[in-house]
Amino acid sequence: MDPGEAVEAKFLQSLENKKTENAGLIFLQKDPRIQVISTLAKRAALNALGVEGSFGAQTFDAVMTREPVEPLGVDDIADHIEDVTLLEMKTTKKPIKNANLNGFFFGATEREYELATHLGDRYRFAFVVLSENNDYGQYFAVLLPLREVARRTRARRIQYQVNFKTDTADLSAERQGDFLPVTIRPDHGP
Repeated sequence: MDPGEAVEAKFLQSLENKKTENAGLIFLQKDPRIQVISTLAKRAALNALGVEGSFGAQTFDAVMTREPVEPLGVDDIADHIEDVTLLEMKTTKKPIKNANLNGFFFGATEREYELATHLGDRYRFAFVVLSENNDYGQYFAVLLPLREVARRTRARRIQYQVNFKTDTADLSAERQGDFLPVTIRPDHGP
């Protein structure tokens, strides 16, 4: 596979992952207690829960209340905060047999684990299976607190995702690294 095909394959996989995630959110929202709220409402929820630190709106995907409530927003999330559980969704199209979730593979961030530790049962991982090839013959979801995720975990590894600074000035020659100028031709790849 040439480098151009590799980049295209990675891009297509990212698009497919986003479609799967969106389908998972749509499936979760079939439960009227579950809502996807705006980024500002997510921040307001974290504030109302008294969460401090570097947790942001990306640390969870949806909220769930004990009973269905009107659509929650920035202005009223605090009014319902005692009834709110944060949900972090992990979705697969793989055939997972049942609610035991044997063989479910997912990625999670350190911040998700930290927030789950801080909030306890107020934070759940929502494992969504978008396959009908299972004991139930339909899509299903299982909501688990971190302690149950930890109990079911066979192995866990750390993977770093790195963002370079945005304010790096010109570097000395020895700090620049080896620069390999490559010309990319649109019709032939590098």
